[in-house]
Amino acid sequence: MPSEPMQMERTLITDGSIVRAIITVKPGEMEIADFGRGTWFKRSQSSAAKWMELEFTVLGGQFDKRKFWDRIFVDGDKLGASGIPQAKEIGLRTLRTIIESANNLDPADMSPQAQQQRNISGVDQLNGMEVCAKVGIKKGTNGYADSNRLVFALTPNVTGYIPSGPQPIYSAPIGQPMGQAQQPAPQQQNTGAVPSWAAR
Repeated sequence: MPSEPMQMERTLITDGSIVRAIITVKPGEMEIADFGRGTWFKRSQSSAAKWMELEFTVLGGQFDKRKFWDRIFVDGDKLGASGIPQAKEIGLRTLRTIIESANNLDPADMSPQAQQQRNISGVDQLNGMEVCAKVGIKKGTNGYADSNRLVFALTPNVTGYIPSGPQPIYSAPIGQPMGQAQQPAPQQQNTGAVPSWAAR
């Protein structure tokens, strides 16, 4: 059974739409110390795969309050050139981009202030973060319907990035007009030790 709710009764968010969305980290069954305290991760019974599940709630525009779900894998069987699982390498990059999107940070900004904003003590702090997200469509399998998914979180250096603000955000696929708020994203204050996956 897939973990995300099926989307049978409504049309999907248009493939390629860019939206602002709030993150909710779904409870898991195990703790991974590298990623902070709490049981936020699930594991496969047939492989080394481990992942966390995120729920995204759209803010504003034609898809206001719509939800979509995705998984971030942090372990797997296939190793990368660095000797760590490829799934973890991809997962770490995804987590970093989500944090940068939420804090309106350019990935090239290595200032002390930007580094501090990247520091979170664990993945539980993703709860409530507001990100700019590109939404895609995942093809359904085994009789399940197609569903929306996170393609990637956008950062300010990426075309189409929508900052947060008081005005409604109108989402549209890349290449089509969309409204943008005029105020920069508020800075989130995170404290705590820097986990190894966040300090790059």
